[in-house]
Amino acid sequence: MARQSFLVLSSSTLIEVAADWASIEPRHLAQALDGQSIDAELLTWLEQRSGELRALAAGPHPQVSGLIDAHLNTAIDLITQDRYTAEAGRRLHAVAADLAHCAAWLRFDADRHADAQRHWQAAVHAAHQAGDRDLAAVALSDLAYQATWLSRPADAVRVLEHARSRTRTPAARSLLDVRRARACAVLQDRQGTQHALTSAETELERVRARDTPPVVSWMSMADVNADAGRCWLDLGDPGRADAAIGEGLDELDPRRSRTRAVFLTYRAEGLLHNRDASAAAADARAALDTALDSGAARCVDLVFALIRRLDNRTEQPMVELREYARERLLG
Repeated sequence: MARQSFLVLSSSTLIEVAADWASIEPRHLAQALDGQSIDAELLTWLEQRSGELRALAAGPHPQVSGLIDAHLNTAIDLITQDRYTAEAGRRLHAVAADLAHCAAWLRFDADRHADAQRHWQAAVHAAHQAGDRDLAAVALSDLAYQATWLSRPADAVRVLEHARSRTRTPAARSLLDVRRARACAVLQDRQGTQHALTSAETELERVRARDTPPVVSWMSMADVNADAGRCWLDLGDPGRADAAIGEGLDELDPRRSRTRAVFLTYRAEGLLHNRDASAAAADARAALDTALDSGAARCVDLVFALIRRLDNRTEQPMVELREYARERLLG
């Protein structure tokens, strides 16, 4: 493994980050130091660019990472100058939190897990200063999702318990419930999984677009269904998994290529359990193409890990899939 992939936060530290946030109210940025303020026009511009960069980060745009880092550094520089009103300080921290959150996901997708953790932790801190509980909770849930991805589901459950305690919107709670379901499924906690999925659906029914912050505006039944499918796969029910993931893929926003690659890989894995080699190979091929086009190393690695597990399969669709994967890898 590359040195940059090693985790920085131990289990106890990761959970402590979540516990601290859940128990401490945001400190007010109460003073305008030296009576000076930052340029209001620049602050508005940063807020607008932050939203635009978040939208770009969802697609296959490799250049966006550098742009996000540059804008994040600008926001941090302005914060460290300590020359702003309380309201400007809140807005600056909100921009920094949003950009740090985006930067973390790009690093996670690139398999740079330690760097992703640092940026998610920074997003929690900045959102805390901005008084944005939902963004802080979502960033904590991302740390939990990463923990489940890296086979630390027990850590994920504990982090999510703290994170959910202070969310404000149904969309944020739905996302956290889905991620709790995923961790519970890995832990083979069927009752916990079902309870979390039911809660996720209930919260999603309460969502109102006007009250939903941008950080979770993408949350939909497509995510609940597809992640539920992964849960049922982990719990040994591939038939139920296939149906749920299929519904999720049908409803998924086509612009979310990385998510599509992951869910196609999960469905291919479930089809293998159902002994449908032809359909599994087709999904694995589609997942590989989608992952490679997205440029997300995390998604590419997930597909190749599945294909490597098929080395002993002699069915013609499997043989053709391995050959196709070799061609894509070399070409």
